[in-house]
Amino acid sequence: MEKAEIRMEKAEGRMNTMDRRMDGIAKLLQQGMRMLVKTDTKLAAIAEAQKRTDVKLAELAEAQKRTEAKFGELAVAQRATERSLKAFIDSLRHGRNGGR
Repeated sequence: MEKAEIRMEKAEGRMNTMDRRMDGIAKLLQQGMRMLVKTDTKLAAIAEAQKRTDVKLAELAEAQKRTEAKFGELAVAQRATERSLKAFIDSLRHGRNGGR
């Protein structure tokens, strides 16, 4: 009977150790799950921010195209102004009545 009691005590000790280990593992799993939820939330926020960034970049690219087109128009207008100014200066050099 005494041997059986000793064996039971040892078995209970092993069970207690196993219970503590299982509790530790459960706590680790819970902590891991919390970390995963936080990570998923952060990743979703990053994905949303990336989508907004992509939209803004597309808008900026369109604005740049419009700006480049306006610069092209300005360059054409500048050349026309230079030609007109050159013609005006040439007419002043020759005098008003065609003479010098």
